[in-house]
Order: sequence, then structure tokens, then C-alpha cells
Amino acid sequence: MAEPITDDKSGETPGEKKVKLWDFPVRLFHWALVAAIVTSWWTNQQVMIDLHAIAGYTILALVLFRIIWGFVGSSNARFSSFLTGPKRVLDYASKVPKGSVAELTYAGHNPAGGWMVVVLLVLVGIQAVSGLFASEDTFLFFDGPLVAYASSDVARIMDWIHHTNINLVYVAVGLHVFAALFYLVVKRENLIGAMVTGVRKVPAELATSFQAIRFKSPVLGIAILAICGVIVWGIVTLARSG
Repeated sequence: MAEPITDDKSGETPGEKKVKLWDFPVRLFHWALVAAIVTSWWTNQQVMIDLHAIAGYTILALVLFRIIWGFVGSSNARFSSFLTGPKRVLDYASKVPKGSVAELTYAGHNPAGGWMVVVLLVLVGIQAVSGLFASEDTFLFFDGPLVAYASSDVARIMDWIHHTNINLVYVAVGLHVFAALFYLVVKRENLIGAMVTGVRKVPAELATSFQAIRFKSPVLGIAILAICGVIVWGIVTLARSG
């Protein structure tokens, strides 16, 4: 089979254009969260409690950042740009099996993917927060930094949430990975690469919608992320010293 003709300088094939899709803060958040979740899982298996706690604090800071960036960040990173009603989600889902690139391409998260972002944020956020209050004897009798401020009943509930909710996190992460691989293998759309480089190739007739994206300064995003990290670090430090 003949290789598609490309422009050596741009890597574009006839009828396609490279467009900027994701800003640096969104990409940094995404891969940092992946690393933190993997680290959390691995340190749990290896009973490395200190690193497990740090991974949890990192996840909490990242979730806090993404919530803020969802209101003040680049236009396609804002919740208002990708959260839609159930009718649009179902309509999109019905088009996935045989839909064309034009029907399935969005200048940001698609209707189904947008809600998956929210589900993941909620689940990993619950996991991180529950860990702050959890008190358990399976991790070298580790107590979360805020357990001293909670009753024994609250600590017991948080333990249950921490051990139960992680299964929902794994399911959601699995669905997210499956969707990305489905688009890559079946639909021939490299969404993973776009989250790495921030750039995606789309049909030329769709490029205009991507040009309408309003990108915020990456410096602003990094500053907000740093502040979120300081807030979480401050809460943990004060709680431990109190």
C-alpha cells in the first residue's frame, strides 16, 4: 500500500491541517495525574506509606488546580465548554461506531469525554480527601494528617470510602484508557499524541473551529498549580504539627 503524501515540513497530508488543541497546563495536569495515580497504586502494593501519602497529596493538589483551571483556563479547558446535557452525550455516543471524523471531532473534549473528566476528578478527589482523614492498621498503623480532627466514626467511614472508592477509580481509569485506544486503533485518531504535544491533525475544513480556542498563559497555569501545591502542603504540615 502506498504511503500517504505528506508535507515534509508540516507533516500534514493533503486535506489536513495541524491545529493547537491543548495548552501546556492541561497536558501537565494530565500526565502528572497519571504518574501520581500509578505511584499511588504501586506504593500501595509495596506498602511504601510515605510515598503513598505524597502521591495522594499530589493528586489532591492536581485536582484542586484542574477545578480552578476549569473556570479561568483556556476556553476549551473550561467546564462550560464541554459539559453538555444527556441528549448531546447520547447523540454523540450513537455516532461513535460509524460516525465520520467531522461528526466526532471537537475543539476540546467531546460530550462523553467531558463528563468522563468530571467523573475522574470527583473519584480521585474523593480518594485523596478520604486519605487525609483515614486511620488504618494495614499501612503500618498510618493515620492521615486530619484524622486527629475527626471522630472515630468519621475515620471509620473514611477508611471504608478509601478502600471502596479506589475500585471505582480503577474502573474509570480503565474506561478512559480503553476509549483512547479505541480511537487510536479503530477510528485512527491519535488523541494520546495530542495530549502529549498539544497538537492534532484534523481535516482542513474543521481547522477553523480550533482557531477559535482562546489559550491562557501557561505561566498563569503553572502559578496556579504551584499555589495549589503550597495550599495542600500547608494544610498537611499544619495538621501534623497541631
